[in-house]
Amino acid sequence: MKPPKIDLIALLLCFLTININAQTPKEFFVEKSIPVKEVTNLGGFFGDRVRKNKDAYLKQFPIQSYIDFVKRQDHTAWDWTQAEQHGKWIESSIYAAAQSGDVELKKKVEDIFSQLIVLQEPEGYLGPTAKAVRTPEKPLRGMDPYELYFVQHALITVTEQLNDPRGLEAAKRLGDYFVKYIGPGKAEFWPSPTWHYPENVGRELEGQSEIAGHSVHYSWEGTLLIDPMSRLYLKTGDKKYLDWCLWAAQNIDKWGGYAAFSKLDAVADGKIGVDELQPFVHSHTFQMNFLGFLNLYQITGDASYLRKVKAAWDDIARRQMYITGGVSVAEHYEKGYIKPLEGNIVETCATMSWMQLTQYLLELTGDVKYADAMERLTWNHVFAAQTQDGTACKYHTAPNGEKPKGFFRRPDCCSASGGRIISMMPSFIYAAGDNTVFINQFVQSTADFKGTLNNSVQITQNTNYPETEIIDILINTDKKTSFKLNIRIPGWCKNPAAKLNGKLLADIIPGKYLAIEKEWVKGDKIELDLPMELKWVEHDNFMKVEKNRLPGGEIMYKGIPDQQNAPYALMRGPVVYMIDNVWLHESVPGYPKNPGQDVKVILSGNPVYEVIKLKDDNVLAGPAYKVPVMVNGMKTDVIMLPFSNAGKWYKDASRKGDKDAATYSYAIWLNKFSL
Repeated sequence: MKPPKIDLIALLLCFLTININAQTPKEFFVEKSIPVKEVTNLGGFFGDRVRKNKDAYLKQFPIQSYIDFVKRQDHTAWDWTQAEQHGKWIESSIYAAAQSGDVELKKKVEDIFSQLIVLQEPEGYLGPTAKAVRTPEKPLRGMDPYELYFVQHALITVTEQLNDPRGLEAAKRLGDYFVKYIGPGKAEFWPSPTWHYPENVGRELEGQSEIAGHSVHYSWEGTLLIDPMSRLYLKTGDKKYLDWCLWAAQNIDKWGGYAAFSKLDAVADGKIGVDELQPFVHSHTFQMNFLGFLNLYQITGDASYLRKVKAAWDDIARRQMYITGGVSVAEHYEKGYIKPLEGNIVETCATMSWMQLTQYLLELTGDVKYADAMERLTWNHVFAAQTQDGTACKYHTAPNGEKPKGFFRRPDCCSASGGRIISMMPSFIYAAGDNTVFINQFVQSTADFKGTLNNSVQITQNTNYPETEIIDILINTDKKTSFKLNIRIPGWCKNPAAKLNGKLLADIIPGKYLAIEKEWVKGDKIELDLPMELKWVEHDNFMKVEKNRLPGGEIMYKGIPDQQNAPYALMRGPVVYMIDNVWLHESVPGYPKNPGQDVKVILSGNPVYEVIKLKDDNVLAGPAYKVPVMVNGMKTDVIMLPFSNAGKWYKDASRKGDKDAATYSYAIWLNKFSL
């Protein structure tokens, strides 16, 4: 059934009003990350993992087979794991090559890109779906929007990073394809071929839609194209792309049948949570749409978009974000504070889009809470999902889990998402504003601000953070240059201190930027000290959970508050620790086969533990500690390491377990020992 005419009239009036007021994009950024190629000399744990992602994953990835897959154009199946690889790989490799200066990788990505655009059809389609499947009424295979989301982003990134105009031209042609076939009176993002508005109102769906991904996403897997399409408008200024995005956003309520877009205002009013917008929608899917809404805010100045997204972020961070900064429970958001410790928890795709969303909000608002959340995610869940050799990323990385199961599969969405976000992360360290430089993350690195300040200025961080607490910040400029330097002071740090050229600075407030405005000269130095308190943290709002599976396959949970039996985690500054028996010796008495079940912690209000030097050539994200615990009723010592080092899945090359085996076990959350 077609929607009432009044909907289209109101929509046309909305287009007219907004287009009058938004002929050109407005500038709402407080700060913007500097280009990834301007961030060099990455060191420490961060630099080690970024290099491994480039060398062991991206450069070894069999991308040619996936380009050949697109070339064959015979894909009719629902499966998307093959069809999304080329978009993610191209963008990831562009960023990695630009940051590192890797000429070999740059040449390879240029070749793959050139092969890809030759495959673009005259009307603009650029995917693997067979022509026989696509018609004007059904211009996309169900998962095409999700796959082409990454293709369109990659094409725009080609132009931005490689200065190749062919990327933008291909992106425009792909955008034209969407505009031509999807719109009022054409194909629309209905999640069900049977139930249309208003018959679809309040219905719970399962299965697959025709052009909008899984039916269970209620059109959001189609409207996620708002993100690359609005980015395309920002690059071209062509109003048809903006009009398409506004039309798609305005119709989310109608297509889904739950008024979910409008109900984001109820989230902002504190009346409901994100989990109540629509049943079962994946965290990652929501977040990809939210990125598009922020683009629309940037373009139109309509603050309602920003209000919706900020409210969603706040609700997720308050209820559904793990201690590691990761998000998603069985790929969606649950009711209340249900956050299981084990199972299909914290999907790497959701980690990627959550990090992008958080960074975008930081740039739009300048609110340090977002940079703090980025730090927590950076030093914990991002790298915990990555194998220590950089060859893969896990699909899910639960706080308490087992391995190597989940690390090694055929390429899928999460492996590719892990490679993509790690390639982007160097650009999240620094940002620039109006004659202002921001240091948001503490990583051994050098940043060049010649493109954002009047004079050539380089800033270098000398640090082994977070293993150590000291960050030396050095200024290098050809001549005296006046600008404001904003250094994030983490909210978790109780007693931060800083010196400028040896002189102690005052008014350093946790959770704020330390602002230093002066005429800078070559050799100026800031010494930043961020003392890290070692402490046991009780799990808040802990629940005993029961898992069940819906007829459509979705995993859902029921939760019963159980704070009396809440487990504890060890933290040091932003770093979360774990017991991981792959690092332990089986010969040690009390070797825990399953740390989450076998180990009980002996709590201490002010823990002081011996630092252990491990005989391992892999870089750690912090010191390793010798911690007294109870294992199966016996007191013993175990090694606790940063959760980021969970990617070790075998003791040595001759002892690799089967890739699907539960060979080793790890746990962040440990039960307390009671007499």
